[in-house]
Amino acid sequence: MSDEYLGENLIFIISQPRSGSTLLQRMLSGNKDIKTSAETWLMLHPLYALRSEGITTDYGARWAALALNDFLDNYTDGASVHDSAVRSWAKVFYENALEHGKGRIFIDKTPRYAMILPELLRLFPKARFIFLLRNPMAVLYSELNSFVKDDFNMLSEFRTDLLDAPEQILNGIRQLGDAAIIVRYESLVANPDVEMQRLCSQLGIEYCDAMIDYGATPAAKGFMTDRVGVGKRTRPVADSIDKWRGIANDPQQLHFAQQYLMELDQDVLAGLGYNYDEMLAMVGTGDVDPPGLYPWRLAINRQDDFSMRDKYTHRRYRRRKEKGAVLGPIAATYDLLRETGRILSKAYSRIPR
Repeated sequence: MSDEYLGENLIFIISQPRSGSTLLQRMLSGNKDIKTSAETWLMLHPLYALRSEGITTDYGARWAALALNDFLDNYTDGASVHDSAVRSWAKVFYENALEHGKGRIFIDKTPRYAMILPELLRLFPKARFIFLLRNPMAVLYSELNSFVKDDFNMLSEFRTDLLDAPEQILNGIRQLGDAAIIVRYESLVANPDVEMQRLCSQLGIEYCDAMIDYGATPAAKGFMTDRVGVGKRTRPVADSIDKWRGIANDPQQLHFAQQYLMELDQDVLAGLGYNYDEMLAMVGTGDVDPPGLYPWRLAINRQDDFSMRDKYTHRRYRRRKEKGAVLGPIAATYDLLRETGRILSKAYSRIPR
């Protein structure tokens, strides 16, 4: 259909969380033609409707995807009909937001869009895609000190952002080729004037001083916004570029950094412009299960997926914190035996008599 919505008034910011996307969004919002929200997450659900994995719902997402694909294959012109429907869905939301804000261009900054990047590139060929890159070690450090802190299992909430997003982002850059607009966080905060003028030229929008001194620009409304750094300043500062190196001073964070680096693909890091060997020289290597520390392999996985051994290791760490190095492991063993007893008792009660 020649009049289909192809995203001509859209800018997508694609990045890992804690990569400076809120800062870039705030800076671009200094242009009066640009409107945005904290994060929309708008396109995730309609695009996941065709997926049988990666989504869990009360109604049964796997069966729903099977039924929808059957319907498209047998009673419509195929998947292109779903594409048209999703484009129409997007047009209603984005254009209504622009009408409310009296704007011309809408920025959708949703870090999880890295998970649906191939679909976004297909659906919106006239949209502009900004790929905001940051040293993954700095991303991890920021996650640990802003969201996770001492709740190490919170790290599992960012598993896909940490482990999958770098390669997803690199694939998107390669797919777009010369049309990919790349911004490095380190360059943005070190030379904001130069970087923003270059970016505005690539986007085809007007540069203005309010992009650098963003204090008078209203912050995007919504819960999904940065409450840590951007709102406390009025312009970009470069003091956060090397802050991640402080990870070496905290044994627990250093362990996480060592294991995270082991999971990152060296070629992906190189493709994104970051040097694996330099990171390795900084954090070194370490044990998978270091004594007295919470293991990365547990922190990065959901507790629902823990084995019995994992559950014991988790409890042993918690109990050591509560009761000390001697009584802690004893208490953890008692907890595990008690849970095993409950499981066996429940299983025994189901045996027909």
